[in-house]
Amino acid sequence: MSAIIRLENVTKTYPMGEVEVHALRGLNLEVPQGQFVVLLGPSGSGKTTTLNLIGGLDRPTEGKVVVEGEDIARLNDRRLTQYRAAKVGFVFQFFNLIPTLTAAENIAFALELVTRDRKAIQERTAALLALVGLANRGNHFPSQLSGGEQQRVAIARALANRPSIVLADEPTGNLDVETGRQVLQALRDLNRQEGVTVVLVTHNTAIAPLADRVVRLHNGTVASDEHNPHPAPASALNW
Repeated sequence: MSAIIRLENVTKTYPMGEVEVHALRGLNLEVPQGQFVVLLGPSGSGKTTTLNLIGGLDRPTEGKVVVEGEDIARLNDRRLTQYRAAKVGFVFQFFNLIPTLTAAENIAFALELVTRDRKAIQERTAALLALVGLANRGNHFPSQLSGGEQQRVAIARALANRPSIVLADEPTGNLDVETGRQVLQALRDLNRQEGVTVVLVTHNTAIAPLADRVVRLHNGTVASDEHNPHPAPASALNW
């Protein structure tokens, strides 16, 4: 499979007063189209920095971040905004739903950024709610939904514009174990059904068996890279 994401000798340095923090130190990573990858490591290992670079939320100090053949590190701010809107869906630990909009309206809002076709928006919104098991919850506001339901709405919103890549940063970090399993299974199902590439960041080793591949980061570099030919269902995860 060809790589949809390729990081080449990527470094990222942050100035902190009179010192520099080296978040990434010559990171090399390739992710094929359609793969479900877990980036695993403790705080400070470079996981979130890597995710932010792939998502175009930050730029490397040195090196290339190539997505679908284009070095996004060279894009100007306008092009980066277009890249994020067209190719990347984000799922965060905190759901970031708009509290005054219903579940359906939160998803539709993401679609309205790229189209004004009301019928297309309604059909895609309904399909995504069904896909994450919330077909009967579209008219509920975030305050009327459980944490797991809110996170599944956030996942549906991330997929609204049919991105090539979904980036998930500790998506179960704010959830109990059973709800976390439901959210992870939703991500896994969407990965398979929609063919979207998923890169999930976590410090939780118990999530690793779900993935096609587990990349462990340590001190800003790849410490190990393991492929999993038989991913486990989320129901089998135990943490």
